[in-house]
Formats: sequence, structure tokens, C-alpha cells
Amino acid sequence: MSASFPPEPPPRDPRPFRPGFTPFEEEPLVRSHADDALTPIRVTTYEVHPLRRPRMVMVYGELDGERATEVCSELMTLDALGDGPITMHLRARDMTLDAAFSLVDTIDVLRCPVHALVVGEVGGAALAVLASAQRREMTRHAVLRLDEPTQGFDGTAAELAMREKEHRRLIAALYQRLSEVTGRAVEEIRDDAERRRIFTATQALAYGFVHDVAGMAPPGLT
Repeated sequence: MSASFPPEPPPRDPRPFRPGFTPFEEEPLVRSHADDALTPIRVTTYEVHPLRRPRMVMVYGELDGERATEVCSELMTLDALGDGPITMHLRARDMTLDAAFSLVDTIDVLRCPVHALVVGEVGGAALAVLASAQRREMTRHAVLRLDEPTQGFDGTAAELAMREKEHRRLIAALYQRLSEVTGRAVEEIRDDAERRRIFTATQALAYGFVHDVAGMAPPGLT
């Protein structure tokens, strides 16, 4: 059989083209209602290109060391994939000081900026994570809780003394970080923490915790 000339073009792929997505096919088996037999159907799914993935990290709930390690890995991966800002959604009522400062140290060494958006309640050691972001915002109904983190320890007298010393060091680092972003004295922040002060979005803005309240019109435009 002789080949036709000019050669026929290959058949077109009927699947829609989606920029940034790579199509691949799977053939799961489904049960037919007609003859109760297993009938293969063709399903097209899409794999998101790494450079088009949303540059966003969710920090929700109470974080321990294991979850903090996962978030740090997500941050470093996004940092390696591009230079654009990473948006970090925060809704963490509390976390251990160790977990908080592992996130703080990671954010401090990233090449790209991190923008934090508080979408619920954030308090305790989690405020250090908020303060580490280059840009900080809150939604209108979010709240901040300023109080001194507490933590129980087990062990010998020597181990307890060592852990208590490290705990006090991280507490001091928390107050220092909050002082730097708010422009307020460490003593003032410590006093407010002892009173377990709660901040609404507008109060947090006035105190200096955040730069803006998402969805709120700038002054003079209301």
C-alpha cells in the first residue's frame, strides 16, 4: 500500500487546551446499570504546572512540631519555585513556642516576602509567626489574643531548670519581635499579655500588629 502524499496530519486531541495544565488519562472501571457489567470509561484529569500553583500556605489549628515542619517545607518549596510573595493564611489559637519559632526562623531566611492574612483567632506564640511576615492583614471579624504562652514540662530537676530557661528565652524573643513590629515598648506588651488582652481588627491595626484590615475602606473614603 502506497503512502498518501502529502501525509495526513495526526488526529486532533478533542480535549480542551488549558494553559499551565498537562492532560493525562485514567481509565477507572464503573458498573453499568444496563447489564451490571464493568464498563471502562475515559476520564481526563489535569496536573497543575508547578510554576502555576497558588503561592499560598494555610496555618490552621493548634500547631505542634510535626505540623510546623510540614508548613516550613511548604514555604521552602514555594520559595524555590519563584520570587513572588507567599500568602500565609493564619487561624491558630495557639501553638508551642518551639513550633512558632521554627516557622519564624524559616520565614526569616526565605528569599521571597511572606504576606500574612489573619482569618480567625490568632493568639499566644502564633503572634510571633504573624509578626515575622513582611505584610500583615486581618479580615474584619478576625481577632488577636495577646497572652503569655504556657507549657508544662516533665523530667529531672536539672532538665526542668534547663527547659524553663529556654522557655523564658523564647518568651523574651516573642515580646521583642512584637515590639519591633508595633513600635511599642517590651514592657507595655508584656503588661498587655498579662492582662490577656483581646484585639479586634481595628484595635490590632491601631496597636500596630497589622498594616491593614482586608475589606475595610481607607480613611477618608467611607
